[in-house]
Amino acid sequence: MDWLNDYEQELRAVFQECKAIISGFPEPLDSRGLTYLEQFDVFEARSKKNYICYLLPFWLRSEYGLDAGQTHSMSSGNVLLMLYFFLQDDLMDNRSSSAAELLPLANLLYAEFLELYRPLFPAESSFWTHFKRYLFEWADSVSGEKDGDYYFNDRSRIAGKAAPLKLSAIAALLLAGLESSIAAAEEAVQEVLITLQMLDDYEDWEEDLADGSYNCLLSLVRHRLHPQDDKAVLSPDKVRAFIYTYGGLREYAAAAAANHERLISGVFRINGLTAFHQMLADNLRQIAAAIEAEKLLLKEGGLQYWLSRHMKEELSSNNSDNNQK
Repeated sequence: MDWLNDYEQELRAVFQECKAIISGFPEPLDSRGLTYLEQFDVFEARSKKNYICYLLPFWLRSEYGLDAGQTHSMSSGNVLLMLYFFLQDDLMDNRSSSAAELLPLANLLYAEFLELYRPLFPAESSFWTHFKRYLFEWADSVSGEKDGDYYFNDRSRIAGKAAPLKLSAIAALLLAGLESSIAAAEEAVQEVLITLQMLDDYEDWEEDLADGSYNCLLSLVRHRLHPQDDKAVLSPDKVRAFIYTYGGLREYAAAAAANHERLISGVFRINGLTAFHQMLADNLRQIAAAIEAEKLLLKEGGLQYWLSRHMKEELSSNNSDNNQK
C-alpha cells in the first residue's frame, strides 16, 4: 500500500469540499481563505505539503473499520483546523501580518472544523476533553519554545506545536471503541511529529537563524559548538561548518532513526504512518550521507590533484636535470 498515492481521489474530494466551504465565507474572507488554502493544497506544485494532516484519517480507516464518510469529514476538518493554527503561527511569527485580516478568517475556519467534527462526537464525548488537552499542549509549546530548548530538554514539547494533529487518531480509536489505546497512539504520533519538525528545521535553519526562531538543528549546533553556553550566538558560517565540515548532520539523522525505532517497537502500528515516518527518517539520513559522500569526493579530488601536480613537477625537474646533463 502506498501511503500517499492510494488516496489521491479521496484527497481531491477533501480539498474540493474545503474550497466549497471557504467559498461560502463573506467577502473578502472567501478569496483570502482560498488563496491561503492554495498554499497547502497537496495538488499544487509549489505548495507546502502537510501530509500527515490530510492523510492520517485515511491511514486509520482500514485499521479501525471507519467508513468513508467519517474519514472524509475528519480529513476535511483537519485541513480547516490546520489553516486555523497556521494563521495563529503567522500572527505570532510575522510582525507584518495583520490581525484584522487574519483573525476573522481564522475564526471562520475554526467554526467550520467544529461543524465537521460535532456530528461524529456528541458534547459529552471524551473527544472534546482530549481536544482541550491538545489545545493546552499547543499553547504551552508555542509560548515556551524560545527559552525552553525543547530539543535537549523535552522533545515531547517539540510535537506540542502540532498537538491538534493527534485528534484524528484519537477520533478513530473512540469511534472504534478502543479508548484504552489512546496513550499508545499519542506516543506513536508524537514520534512522527518530532521527526517532521526536525526535517522542517533542517530545511528552514537559515531563515530561523535570521529571525531568531527556535530551531532543533540550531539547538544541536549550539550545544556541540558551545557546550557551556546555550545562549551563544551562531553565525551562518558556523552552522554550515557544523553541517558540511564536521559532519554534524549525522547525529541529527541518527536521532530521527532512533525515533523510528521507537515507533516500530510500539504497540500502535499503522502502516501508512510507519511508511511516512520511514520516509522522513530516510530523507535526513540520505541528506547526511550525501554530504559525507561529497566530502569524500572532494578529499579524493584534492589528493588526485596534488599527486598529479607533484608528479608533473617531478617529471619536469627530471627532464631539466637530464637536459643539463
